[in-house]
Amino acid sequence: MSLDTKYYDLHLHTTYSDGTFSVKELLERAKRNGMSGISITDHDTMDGIEEGIEESKKIGIDFIPGIEFSCSLEGLEIHILGYFLDIHCEKLKINLEKLKEARDERNIKIVKKLNDRGLKITLEDIKKEAVGNIVSRAHICNAMMNKGYVYSKGEAFKQYLGRTGSAYVEKRDSNPIEIIKLIKECGGISSLAHPIFICESREKIEKILEKLIDAGLDGIETNYSSYTSKEKKYFSKLADKYNLLKTGGSDFHGENRIGIDIGKAYIYGEDVEKFMSRK
Repeated sequence: MSLDTKYYDLHLHTTYSDGTFSVKELLERAKRNGMSGISITDHDTMDGIEEGIEESKKIGIDFIPGIEFSCSLEGLEIHILGYFLDIHCEKLKINLEKLKEARDERNIKIVKKLNDRGLKITLEDIKKEAVGNIVSRAHICNAMMNKGYVYSKGEAFKQYLGRTGSAYVEKRDSNPIEIIKLIKECGGISSLAHPIFICESREKIEKILEKLIDAGLDGIETNYSSYTSKEKKYFSKLADKYNLLKTGGSDFHGENRIGIDIGKAYIYGEDVEKFMSRK
């Protein structure tokens, strides 16, 4: 099989964060969907990586260790993907523990706001919905649905948990510049995830990109499940302009993101080869 017919989905989530597929289920589905390899990029955790390495060997699919960091810069939400990080890196462990503490603090505040509005949800209700150590708003949604307070995740976010919702709480995110440096220190490669979501201004996106490149950013997501053909071309040109690695993936979350399947967006084997040479 030539490199241009090998497909890699490098943006996937499992039950270790806010996905609904276990590591094994995700790998098996990726294999069925024709992927040659994948990366698990759970939010702010690498708890599923060792399991992914072992299961990928059994299933016969390439596996790239990954993570997705939620960050903010200049009031804008920015996500940084990290690949090949040493999961035993002490600085990484400390950082991930701080991020977990920030999520836990946020969840406590969200639960209080929901309770103040008559929704009797407890932290124990929410934790029952989470398999891993990361408890997210997706798990809060499930608890709200189980109690009959909302009928869908969309309704939960619109009325309560989204940025304009009555129970919204700002999360204490990381600085992407610091995260890029952390990834580098832990032997990894960094990439800017779905830059189209940063803001509507392409000029502003490019200015942000230049700041991240100055910090050591290695790549940019040039293929993503919701990109139009024009957006794919635009971000591919940006990658070429700044000599960045090209990454891509579906951002699969299982039942938590309907209509997005593994392999809806991907990169080719030749792009992964460039990864390996940069590593």
